[in-house]
Amino acid sequence: MVAIRSTALLVISGVLLGTTACTAPVELENSSTLVGPVWHLQTLQRQGGEPLVIESPENYTVEFSETGQVAVRADCNRAIGEFTEVTGGVEITLGATTLAACPPGSLGQEFIDTLNQVSFYFFKDQDLVMDLPMNGGSMEFSAVAPTPQLVGTVWQLQDIQFSDGTLAAANPPESYTVEFLADGALVVQADCNRGRGQFTTDQAQGLTVSNLATTRAACPPGSLSNEFLRALQDAATYSFQDGQLFIKPSGDTGTLRLTAKPGNS
Repeated sequence: MVAIRSTALLVISGVLLGTTACTAPVELENSSTLVGPVWHLQTLQRQGGEPLVIESPENYTVEFSETGQVAVRADCNRAIGEFTEVTGGVEITLGATTLAACPPGSLGQEFIDTLNQVSFYFFKDQDLVMDLPMNGGSMEFSAVAPTPQLVGTVWQLQDIQFSDGTLAAANPPESYTVEFLADGALVVQADCNRGRGQFTTDQAQGLTVSNLATTRAACPPGSLSNEFLRALQDAATYSFQDGQLFIKPSGDTGTLRLTAKPGNS
């Protein structure tokens, strides 16, 4: 193996849940720590074999959070557990994995089995390396910035871009917010109006907003209240770019560009 910068004991029992998206590895400040990044598997080396390059690193991830949770995505399966840092290492207690049948060629079960045997970890430049005992193999991960999540973040409007190229800036952005809740509810502030509705998403990042009921106050001149509400009601898809949320409509009501509200993401 490569020269060790720092070494620690890693004890894993059970299996791990992660929510990641397909994202290229990035160089992160202070990434020589387990907590913070989403670790995407780059190579898996079996005992006595050559490193196997992972074709879809985003399907095999490990994430350690500041709240003491640890999560894994093992292809089509997930699990979640807890970890506690101890002198020289980490102790992890994990729940049972989901039992979806992954497609042929999946490394999901092997990934889980390998994690269960990990003994040591160290950092090689920006990468995390996990070793098995008795030269039994190793895994190398790259640090990836956490992916923004639609649910659990208060999003504030920056601007609305209409199909004719017109750009209407929200002033101030904190007066136009939307929050997607875990129970499928949606909470909106549209300047001097408030609203609540429901939303659904699909695997293709489709977004549908329904039953959006709002107050009907007359906001001051220049308000984007009506345009904001119409664009939400007409939502068709959502996507992330550079940490920003874009909601595109099915009609001509304008594309919303939103960012996470400071202190509420």
